[in-house]
Amino acid sequence: METLDPLLLSLFALGVASTATVFVVSFRQVDRCEKERSQVNRMRGRLNRLLQQRS
Repeated sequence: METLDPLLLSLFALGVASTATVFVVSFRQVDRCEKERSQVNRMRGRLNRLLQQRS
């Protein structure tokens, strides 16, 4: 069993690194989408105010 310990530890570390990578990539994607959504909402609000002022 002692001969498998380094292999198991390496596989565990690989799994942890893979999971962390997925979390980081997902967070960046969600963050980018939320920034775009809030920017669109701000622009929509400005456009609505501008149209209300003109009418």
